[in-house]
Amino acid sequence: MANKKNITRVLISIIFIAYGVSAVLAAIKSLLLLQLIAVLGCTLGILMFITGILGILHTKIKVCRILGVIICILSALKFALALVSGTFAVDCLVQALLAWTYFDCT
Repeated sequence: MANKKNITRVLISIIFIAYGVSAVLAAIKSLLLLQLIAVLGCTLGILMFITGILGILHTKIKVCRILGVIICILSALKFALALVSGTFAVDCLVQALLAWTYFDCT
């Protein structure tokens, strides 16, 4: 069971790194417009990147769990903000669910 959790943590860490890099690159352009969603996306991307690196390096589990909860909350907030603006941001929902799975497997 522990081996399955390690594999899941590493796979989600890799996904977090990919999401983090792409979110930061996409948010830089929108950040110049000073949009709340862009700032939230940039923060979320940085947190996901850091959490992914920490998860691969097997650093402190408490830190990874706390970051997972923060990512889940920020992703859900970003999803809600996108819903209010009239779009259905599936990526934000997936990020929130991945963060919850990450929290659950660590």
